[in-house]
Amino acid sequence: MRLVNMTLTAILPSLRASIPDPLDASAWPAHTEPTTDDVRVSAVSMSRLADVAGTPCVHTAEEAPPRYRSRDWTPRGMSVAVAAVTGVRRTDGGLVLELDAVLPACAVLDEARLIGRRTTAPRATAVVGEVPAERAGAGAAAGAVFDEAAGVDEAAGVDQAAGAAVLVVPADVAVGDLVCFPCRQALTHRALTHRALTPRALAPQALAEREIVATVTSTEASR
Repeated sequence: MRLVNMTLTAILPSLRASIPDPLDASAWPAHTEPTTDDVRVSAVSMSRLADVAGTPCVHTAEEAPPRYRSRDWTPRGMSVAVAAVTGVRRTDGGLVLELDAVLPACAVLDEARLIGRRTTAPRATAVVGEVPAERAGAGAAAGAVFDEAAGVDEAAGVDQAAGAAVLVVPADVAVGDLVCFPCRQALTHRALTHRALTPRALAPQALAEREIVATVTSTEASR
């Protein structure tokens, strides 16, 4: 089981109409400000960015300075990504979400937030599976239920062990909603639409390259 930090807005969801959910400033870029229906990075609205650029989209900025840092500390680049919800299923097993983006490994999903509208619905946990590269616009997953009053996610451990991504979102999440989350690295749009090759996926490619090199070498030797 995973314990979730409780906040005033988590205990009393009705407060979200006037008070934004707090965020972990160390996980977001410098000068990030939450509102009741948006996240602004250096005054750049993430919901407006999604309206203009479409989803998935990514905004790159400098990381926030740590509380204690050396004199030679220099900020690194990081990103804030926005993805759209393309599918929602509410089953006996829990909430199932589909997003139009591939979730990068550097994504800080504990900080994922719903933007674009205000909601006072209690939070629920949804499990999002990997989106195949050829479908980079509709992921599939199987879900779990989050007990907000207890602050415990009963199925998160099992689903995370199976390689699924877990998001805590309002229970009234619907198709068309926007999900915003920070990423520890500076990303490009391609990182949200193409799945990175794993060592297993790279193996056939490396083997083919070795065969080509071996063929060229044998041809030169025969000359």
